[in-house]
Amino acid sequence: MGRLLLFLLLIALAYIVWRTLRNALAPPASAAAPPKFEPTGRCAKCGTHVPRDQLDAAGHCARCRAG
Repeated sequence: MGRLLLFLLLIALAYIVWRTLRNALAPPASAAAPPKFEPTGRCAKCGTHVPRDQLDAAGHCARCRAG
């Protein structure tokens, strides 16, 4: 019984050492840049908010222009 306990302890110790080394050698996580802010506008017909550059001169979105 003592050998089994020692064997399990050695496995646990090896796992802890492996995880510590893996985390220490891993490249640092780079902070992703936040998405670029795009001003939005509201469609004059359906009220959907879309980026302003997707509205036509009358203020309609692509879905309302097509229909």
